[in-house]
Amino acid sequence: MKYPRILVLGLAASLAACGGSSSSSSGSSSASTYVTEAFTTDAATDLAAFEIAGPMDINPMCVQDTASNLPLPEGLLVYKSGEEPTKLVVFAHGIGHTVRQSWLPHMTREIRLAQKFENSPGGVAFVATDYRDNLGFPTLRGAHDTIAATLHAMKKFPSIETVYMFGVSMGGSISGTAIVESTAVTEDGSSLYDYWLDVEGVSQLIETYTEAAAVASMSETAAQAQAGIERETGGNPLLCPLAYQRRSPAYHVAEMQLGGLRAATVVHAINDGLVPHNQGRVMASGLTTAGIPTQFFTVVGIPEYQDPGTTGTGTLGAGDLDPYLNLAGHGSEAQAYHPVMRVAFENMRKMLDGTYNETVPYFECVIDPNIPTDSCVVDQAQP
Repeated sequence: MKYPRILVLGLAASLAACGGSSSSSSGSSSASTYVTEAFTTDAATDLAAFEIAGPMDINPMCVQDTASNLPLPEGLLVYKSGEEPTKLVVFAHGIGHTVRQSWLPHMTREIRLAQKFENSPGGVAFVATDYRDNLGFPTLRGAHDTIAATLHAMKKFPSIETVYMFGVSMGGSISGTAIVESTAVTEDGSSLYDYWLDVEGVSQLIETYTEAAAVASMSETAAQAQAGIERETGGNPLLCPLAYQRRSPAYHVAEMQLGGLRAATVVHAINDGLVPHNQGRVMASGLTTAGIPTQFFTVVGIPEYQDPGTTGTGTLGAGDLDPYLNLAGHGSEAQAYHPVMRVAFENMRKMLDGTYNETVPYFECVIDPNIPTDSCVVDQAQP
């Protein structure tokens, strides 16, 4: 039996919370207590009843490494005590990050901000999970872990009506893959996810693998990504092309549209040195072609003296130019003030507050400190 859309019943008991902690906001009543609940994500067990395994690569040599399925990862669920949230935000993190270190600060900040929304205050919970082989590149495993964490939150709060997916960097491929793969766990074949924020995200895994392999001898992160992708897919793209295709969201926009994805925002820096800007461009174009209302934000400049992040010029050995170019690179997802992350969180808040304009089929905006902020008028645009 698959789960009905949104109303989740009977999730396997093994995904129940294994512990939790709470912290109080300003005020002394129990209603103003924010809870951080830790749980163990066991996607292999909890998704076993569904036909989510999918087709494997035709090459029998393409076998996913199973040793890196352990230990089981930790998930975190943040909510306001005594509240029955109707909205759920799901975060999918990138390579080299953990939820507790990089995302818990965002979750606790954003749930407090949500209480002050003018149009739709409160009523939101946040969930995120680490992945099996968390420091590798576990695109499909991470997608299934994310789905299991989402179901954990939806079981706890049957009141949830709308789910927002927010993926960054490697988490872009994980979140996009989860949107498609989650159709296996719903009764009507719809996706668990209604909105998607794809932030400096990987959309084509073959390209990312090729780029990582090219600089692996010079970059620890690139070597980590190459090895992680091979553990995840069972080999390189020449040996295992179907494994790479399955993990590339840009190739699955039709499934996203059929699954009911309502709208998407893509944010990408022009000088991204880890996931080049073209991956965001391809993702936004594909979503629009599939008929999903899409907003694409290209972050060009950064404020003077601000860290640009990991730049393409730096990756190519021309990092000395960065202070003069002031072009935005790949922002750290642990930061809320890098312009890529700032734009992403601003759009998430619009979605949660009901002010996000999803009536326009496509809108593109350039973000730069030298361009007037009112040049992006999507909120006033009409279809």
